[in-house]
Amino acid sequence: MTVEVFVTGRTLTVDTERDLADRILRALTFGESAPESTLDSAREFIHVLVVQPRTWVTGGPAADTAPRYLVRVTVPGSWSNREFADAIVPMITEAVAGTEPDATRLRREPHCVVQIVGLREHCVGTLGHATTGTEITRLMTRRFRDSGERPEAPEGSTIDPVCGMAVEWATARYTLAHDGVDHAFCAPGCRKVYAEDHGLT
Repeated sequence: MTVEVFVTGRTLTVDTERDLADRILRALTFGESAPESTLDSAREFIHVLVVQPRTWVTGGPAADTAPRYLVRVTVPGSWSNREFADAIVPMITEAVAGTEPDATRLRREPHCVVQIVGLREHCVGTLGHATTGTEITRLMTRRFRDSGERPEAPEGSTIDPVCGMAVEWATARYTLAHDGVDHAFCAPGCRKVYAEDHGLT
């Protein structure tokens, strides 16, 4: 995942750029519902770039009194769905807002636009070759799957066997039965990894 943060109306020092990037990375990779091994692997795949363009023209209040942000999140196409956007857009908006004097402004004014850009399969690569969204999910979750770690699920939830996240049964959208056991997954990518690894459809 590449997160490009374009900023205008603020002069950012190296330290403030780093703070902004760190806040976004933390927002995307810290949580109680996933084991540290999965989150640590995810951090290796997320790149946050902060850019201050020389020219930026937009309407509304002057940018120097109301800074603007354009955040472009590029991910494999199979990840770019409504559920992903519903989770990511608020996380990123809050992380950016946390660097502002008025942390509520970006909820009142349309001055932080987050775009989710999905790449076609095989249009992102690592390890020297083109990969799919499923292969990237497999790489991001390998440490957890290889560890044999199986966290205890909270009441009314189960543990995604691929990434280790807690998934509530009541809201689970991605499920699969195997050997008489029902499994729930946090995302379609995890379900697909499990299905492929177990020869299921």
